[in-house]
Amino acid sequence: MKKMRLIPAVFSDAAVLVKANLSGWYMLLALLLFSLFMTGCDNEEEELETMGGCFPKTDCIFQATAVTVTCGYGAFGDTWLQVNDTTYLQPWVNATSVQALTPGQKYKYGFTEVEQDDRYKDEAYCKAALPKARIVKLTCLQPVTGTDN
Repeated sequence: MKKMRLIPAVFSDAAVLVKANLSGWYMLLALLLFSLFMTGCDNEEEELETMGGCFPKTDCIFQATAVTVTCGYGAFGDTWLQVNDTTYLQPWVNATSVQALTPGQKYKYGFTEVEQDDRYKDEAYCKAALPKARIVKLTCLQPVTGTDN
């Protein structure tokens, strides 16, 4: 038969509180650990996940093909980067040593998204609809050679 331990009356309230709140402490610890693991990536858009997720986007880790966009404008004129069949990047700022994009050429690139300003407001434009594109600053740009695939 198990003996009951007597708890002095002075400590009885504290013992009840500890027993009642012990599961709360475990829950708090679990939430803290969960939040530590989840803070590594705060990208909310699904597109960002397909373009690298939480990896540093400034390194040359992505690949795209240079394409000519009718009535396009930007850092390389009417030549933009096409990531897949539906996603375009409109180079707004070129922070690389590459001076021109060759349509059809594959490139490795790194980028950060930027706000569209009025630096190209005097460019000639036409009334053709432009494809939806992400406005980017290219931080790294390298042509892909046959051995880089």
